[in-house]
Amino acid sequence: MGYSVKWVYDNMGITRDMLRHYEDVGLLPKNKDSKSRDYNDQDIERIWGIKLLIGIGFLTKDIKMLMNDPEYDFDTAIAKKVEELEKKRDENLLYLQFAKTIKFTGCVPTVTKEGNMKFDDFLKFARDNWNFYDNPHMAPFMKVADMIMSKEENDWNNVETEQVLEMLEHIDEREFVMYGYYKVISDMREMEHSCDTVQRVVRLLHEHMISSYTESEFDGKITPKFIGKMAASFIAGDISKLNENNYGKEGCLFIANALAYYGGLKLEDL
Repeated sequence: MGYSVKWVYDNMGITRDMLRHYEDVGLLPKNKDSKSRDYNDQDIERIWGIKLLIGIGFLTKDIKMLMNDPEYDFDTAIAKKVEELEKKRDENLLYLQFAKTIKFTGCVPTVTKEGNMKFDDFLKFARDNWNFYDNPHMAPFMKVADMIMSKEENDWNNVETEQVLEMLEHIDEREFVMYGYYKVISDMREMEHSCDTVQRVVRLLHEHMISSYTESEFDGKITPKFIGKMAASFIAGDISKLNENNYGKEGCLFIANALAYYGGLKLEDL
């Protein structure tokens, strides 16, 4: 009993057009008459193998050689393909983390923001400076944020709550101190964000960051402009939604204006 083209589509998900393509490029023998074609067990195995090899990135010419050339070194070919797929996986993971960082921060790093550099140089820079999911200081926070953002307010069970509490234990305590400063600034929103009292609190926040983040990677980077750019986390991206839960929408806008003013920036510049 043979297998019809319809059977191949219904059971294997391979269309009539794809089967004809396999014939056209020489992976399957052509149907020499106009009658409906049936495939035998050997054909089905061959079709499945072709689909799989194409799926992992083999070219048509490679598959033809594998099927027809007894001298074809498949072990070397598959080892090379594994190496290529691992490299592609790493690149895809990097871009996925970039995309999630952009979604979280609401900001896309540009040449004007990061300074003139070639794109390959930017990728290296971004791996070290801008990928929150690969940053030892930010990664625990990002795990918590991802989990919180994925859940509805009343959609938590005890196990998930315990997981979040456990992850919170690994978040840098310096971050919690910064939340305290943000709360103070938010509570001062009846004042002008540019007044001396509010700006003094922002300056204390700045001094806290300089004295606390002593790792070499932060040397010379925690400038007033750096503080000003932090305003973006209160008005853009998923992180702003998390901050709204802590300080309210008006509080976030006030904090953003206060930070931006301290750094000599305007919100529209962020």
